[in-house]
Amino acid sequence: MSLENYLVKSDVSATEIRCTFHREEVEQLYKTLQAKGYDEYLSFVRLNLKDILKYISLSPSQREQNKWINHPEQLLLRFAALQISEIVLGFQLDICDIAQIVDKGSYRKFHSVIATALAPLLFAQPLTEFPFEGYDSPFVP
Repeated sequence: MSLENYLVKSDVSATEIRCTFHREEVEQLYKTLQAKGYDEYLSFVRLNLKDILKYISLSPSQREQNKWINHPEQLLLRFAALQISEIVLGFQLDICDIAQIVDKGSYRKFHSVIATALAPLLFAQPLTEFPFEGYDSPFVP
């Protein structure tokens, strides 16, 4: 598969994770995040990053194993995995132009494409976003 195909079709994990959320869970998650606040949530993500990244890499059947469904903070873990997956997907779509640069373009152009896609992530706080329709960020008072 070409690099461009990998970049454009890498929405599998994000889509799979998003589809596991039921409406009741989204409501519960929203209220939990409002109660915890951003700092506590960010601390959770930092402390559990290894498990969150592992969860992203698993197949749907592997995500159904007891370790994941019985995790004491499984709702937050799944949410962080969804957020990170969607951030990565957005970045991949923003760097899609590198597919035409690799092996035949300028290294400066390659660097520029990456910088252009990465710069907004450096100044934004993408983990404050709540990626479900009908909800504002739970971290805004």
